[in-house]
Amino acid sequence: MNFNVKLWTHDRLKPKNWQGQRAAWKQSKLNGHRFTAFKQANGTLVGFEREVRPDLEITRKRPHVVKYDWWKQLEGVPPKSSVDGELYVVRGNAGTVAHAIAEGDGSLEFRPFAVPWWEGKDCERESLSWAQTVLKFSTGLKLIPFYRLAVDDSLERLLQDAEDLGTEGWVLKNYNYGEWWKVKPTKTVDCVVTGFKDGNGKYLGLVGALKVSAKVDGKMTELASVSGMDDVTRVDIDEDEDLGRVVEVEYQEVGNGGRLIHPRFVRWRDDKPADQCEYDEEEL
Repeated sequence: MNFNVKLWTHDRLKPKNWQGQRAAWKQSKLNGHRFTAFKQANGTLVGFEREVRPDLEITRKRPHVVKYDWWKQLEGVPPKSSVDGELYVVRGNAGTVAHAIAEGDGSLEFRPFAVPWWEGKDCERESLSWAQTVLKFSTGLKLIPFYRLAVDDSLERLLQDAEDLGTEGWVLKNYNYGEWWKVKPTKTVDCVVTGFKDGNGKYLGLVGALKVSAKVDGKMTELASVSGMDDVTRVDIDEDEDLGRVVEVEYQEVGNGGRLIHPRFVRWRDDKPADQCEYDEEEL
């Protein structure tokens, strides 16, 4: 593939966490890797998991991707169009998906959740129904299911519904590719600080992350490197004094390697002794 010419892509939308903004739709959020396919002006299909860089184009890194039925279906989109969606494995998690991508596992699936551009037109304010229709007739692919957001859909109800459905959560939307907010169930666990990572960039000279551990099934196990502290908390960290301190960590789930996925610092738990940070694996 020739990357001497400028790639036709677009900036990715970054949904914010929902804080009660008015939204018209709720769309299921699958537990996988975000993936965007871009049909170039010359008819070449390219795709990216995260950063849009020529060296990260998926057919370069993973040439086996072209064998999947969903890739062949994406070939049906017209030039200067893009399809944003999720790579996933049924009943899998992000770790399962990473393995499936690397190994060319037949269980890897793709499901779109938006059509940001179509034939060179910015489709941010189009409806989800419009996106569903153009995808159906050009590729046969279906959007991830979406539903009208009910007046009584509180945060608590949305989180419970996501748990009952076995999804990662919801994306609340007003448009196909504009005004998005994430709603994702999370858990918390109390851990012991067992190390530190140096900060960089704006946090150069400070602690960048806390290494946290807990006794899991009787064995002390490192669970995560945790950041997300506010600036005051970060400046106050003393590596000598805070080693062994108990911290509450929010996370989404436990990955295949036993580590917490999307861990985030919540608060210090100076009311809790370190020897109480003990769990069975099923508790996490």
